[in-house]
Amino acid sequence: MTLKLQYASDLHLEFPENKEFIKTHPLQLVGEVLVLAGDIVPFAFIDKHKDFFNYVADHFENTYWLPGNHEYYHYDIDQKSGMLNEKIRSNVFLVNNTSIVHKNTRLLFSTLWSHISEGNQWQIERSMNDFRLIKHNGYRFSSEQYNVLHNESLAFIQNDLKLANEEKIAVFTHHLPTFLNYPEKYKGDALNEAFAVELFDLIESSNIDYWVYGHHHCNVPEYNIGKTKLVTNQLGYVQHYENEHFEIDKCIEL
Repeated sequence: MTLKLQYASDLHLEFPENKEFIKTHPLQLVGEVLVLAGDIVPFAFIDKHKDFFNYVADHFENTYWLPGNHEYYHYDIDQKSGMLNEKIRSNVFLVNNTSIVHKNTRLLFSTLWSHISEGNQWQIERSMNDFRLIKHNGYRFSSEQYNVLHNESLAFIQNDLKLANEEKIAVFTHHLPTFLNYPEKYKGDALNEAFAVELFDLIESSNIDYWVYGHHHCNVPEYNIGKTKLVTNQLGYVQHYENEHFEIDKCIEL
């Protein structure tokens, strides 16, 4: 009883070049379940992208969309954070810090906000749009609140992994769960803490079969930590030619 899971992230439909790309190269129906692993479209602009959500509703049995950081741009994160399992269409769900069992597979969904150290807070807050374009409870989003969200994400993943019995496990996050195999061009950059968090030990000691991630716009090849395969399929910014190696029909089977 295998489950075919199709996945993509970082579609960034708020940008005209990306919206046109997905319109002319729509996601092809291959998997029973589609997971959109963050940075699909900001919540503030969702009404402008009804066609996309109608398309995935019409073509896939179930679609799960977990928020990335860009979903919260021009929005108050306090309105849609923590545990989410919200119907966008009858078979399209906005999910965060929640898990769902399909056939013999447990699917864990979390944005997995990373952790920003005190030494890098000043530079990251002044360099990242997250801290200019996201509000928290009416105020400026801060690295302190970012780290609270990280703690919530990590606690959810750790606790939910304990609930798995004989099921196979696939984890879907927007941020990266390790700096292993991180793109060479970003090595040593202080901003990396806003993209990834090191969970190597957690993954290596787990029974996770697949971990799907996005966020850094680099489609690096699949790699392993212990028994876990780490995979990604990011469109990235089409205007910057980051869509190389993006696949409209990328799947895993469990």
